[in-house]
Amino acid sequence: MVRMKYGKWSLYAVWILLIGAFAVIPLMATLTWPLSARQVVLTGRQTPIGYGQGSPVYYRSQVLVLMYHNVSPSVSGHGTITPQRFAADIAELQQQGYHFISAESFAAFLDGREPVPANAVLLTFDDGYRGFYYYVFPVLAQNRLPAAVFIIIGQIGKRHDLLTWPQVKSLDQSNLVTVAAHTFNLHYNAASGPKDTAPATVALLYDRRMAGRESRSAYEQRLIVDCRRAQETLQLRLGHSTPFFAYPYGAYNPELVRILNRAGYRYLFTVLCGANRQGQDPLHILRINAGVPWLSSSGLLIKIRSTAVLSKFQKPPPSAWIP
Repeated sequence: MVRMKYGKWSLYAVWILLIGAFAVIPLMATLTWPLSARQVVLTGRQTPIGYGQGSPVYYRSQVLVLMYHNVSPSVSGHGTITPQRFAADIAELQQQGYHFISAESFAAFLDGREPVPANAVLLTFDDGYRGFYYYVFPVLAQNRLPAAVFIIIGQIGKRHDLLTWPQVKSLDQSNLVTVAAHTFNLHYNAASGPKDTAPATVALLYDRRMAGRESRSAYEQRLIVDCRRAQETLQLRLGHSTPFFAYPYGAYNPELVRILNRAGYRYLFTVLCGANRQGQDPLHILRINAGVPWLSSSGLLIKIRSTAVLSKFQKPPPSAWIP
């Protein structure tokens, strides 16, 4: 018989691998199992917790906000998915026991006025692409699912790829779609220096002829005017303003947050990833980027569950964020 010889460090390495395996396996299980199964792994409890015996509960007292942009059969890009992919997302979410809530219910949850069901998700769509009307809304209407669409208000009816005002009004009157703001006309990258650009909502605009930037007071006045025009236009066109706003490109700073809040926007959506809990700061709402073409419907489910599981380790969003 050949006797194997192991050094002291080899034995240490074996023990580390064994300990690591026993630690990682339960964590990986939490990404795919319902809460009733996760409790056995994490707490040893055998009794499921949920909204009814046998209901799959992946998380509770949280809302995962899903962010989409364009849905189109012909347009390609990093923010565009096909109608088939979107329909598959909805089918998978429904089959796995997710509950779709409206932006208004989400706001009530954040304020502590209402609870939310287990596995709560909110669908959001940025920019107001025309594909929302032709490919998203029919799926929502067929399944009676709510969603929110953030529109660039000053561009509605002016760009061929964006919604028209009759379409926006029809969506608004459907009792399914919350029409929200994505600025009046500040959704673009602007010159912020001789060779630099930044989102117009956070940039001090650079004038190449004058070789200088706008003043801080001019910047703030530009934001105030845009916010006012957005709310006034919605009031004129739809008969109401909105408390919901999505930061263009996800960019924000303290000045923008303050001015938006003064203009009546109480719930501000970032592009930062995370789960949302009751009582958190409503001016920095976290989202999951669901509308990228390289993410499958099953991959989205894993992303949702992993985000919910890891939410206990979330840090508060920064006071300013620029992509």
